[in-house]
Amino acid sequence: MKIKLFKKNKKHYTLYSLWNKKWAYISYIPDVYYNKKNTLYMLSHQNKREALIIGKIFYSLGYNVKVALFNAPEECDNRHYDIIFGLEPNFVTMSKRNPQALKIYYATGAYWVHQYTMVKERTDFFNKAHGVHLPYSRLVTSHDSCDIADVIFQIGSSYTIQTYPSKLQNKIRIINQSSNFTQECDLEYKLQHVSKKDFLWFGSSGSILKGLDLVLEYFIEHPEYNLHVVGPIDKEFMDYHQEQISLCPNIHFYGFLNTNSEQFMHLAYVCSFNIFPTGSEGCPGSIITLMQMGVIPIVSKWGAIDKIDYYGYLLPELSTDAIDMAVKWASAVPKDKLHKLIEENISYSKQTWNLERFENELRSELEEAIKTNI
Repeated sequence: MKIKLFKKNKKHYTLYSLWNKKWAYISYIPDVYYNKKNTLYMLSHQNKREALIIGKIFYSLGYNVKVALFNAPEECDNRHYDIIFGLEPNFVTMSKRNPQALKIYYATGAYWVHQYTMVKERTDFFNKAHGVHLPYSRLVTSHDSCDIADVIFQIGSSYTIQTYPSKLQNKIRIINQSSNFTQECDLEYKLQHVSKKDFLWFGSSGSILKGLDLVLEYFIEHPEYNLHVVGPIDKEFMDYHQEQISLCPNIHFYGFLNTNSEQFMHLAYVCSFNIFPTGSEGCPGSIITLMQMGVIPIVSKWGAIDKIDYYGYLLPELSTDAIDMAVKWASAVPKDKLHKLIEENISYSKQTWNLERFENELRSELEEAIKTNI
């Protein structure tokens, strides 16, 4: 039977069939259903295609589905739901309205207390060290989603689980996310053009949380290495560093780059290492994307994948001393080992983070959660 679709407004989307007798409420991103033919939109983040997969799985398991915008309180209705899935704040509201429902929190980042603490600690440390008053960026609001949830589906790694209190860790089931990166790495070209002196920082807003301050501090003092910075930078952070950076020809800023653009691909071919001393993540899409281009990760434990010691370098702490040790390690990697690491990063990342595996893992974990809790 075809899915019967009710399109009322872009803050929700309903998948319905007379054959499905149960209901699931998904607090997430309904926009994807209205933009499926917009390739640029659908490839802007891996969560876009994943959101469609989530709805499809629930529907195929016999549930009518309301996909509601996660932060639109008017989309919290009084229907009886059998499963509540997704993000706060609507996840919390709907879970409390449906105490009998199976409640699955979809965690795409680290535990909120960890991120809140890291934002404050890292920003306070920077402000004190530099005598400035930069605002907190990427602070999160407190919520009790994890306590309410029967199960937590976590995008991340075993390192992400460690950000949670021990009392919550047994609820967590790891789901490997997919990747929105569609390019194929020309391995022969990569091995011919890659440079051990070129490093990449690829991130989003929250410059201090994501360790850009430490990376800049190190590369300002080491002009023998090149640093390429890709992604939006917090304005106050950039304003503070602007004058000093203007005197450093080894540091290059590109702003936001489409990962399918010629300029991004050029950087991914040239750079050997991705240096990302972040204070809080789930599993960074930037790490995955660059691994698929053979860019070897140098990351903190909060941005690390499992098996990081095999595929890259784990920073022992968030400091310029740790970055110095990592760069010395990177510089000392023999050419044959470098080439092997590049090949293995490409192979492992493509096998681990793809849409088919995401769908299979999510379906398997959802079926198990339903079987165990209902």
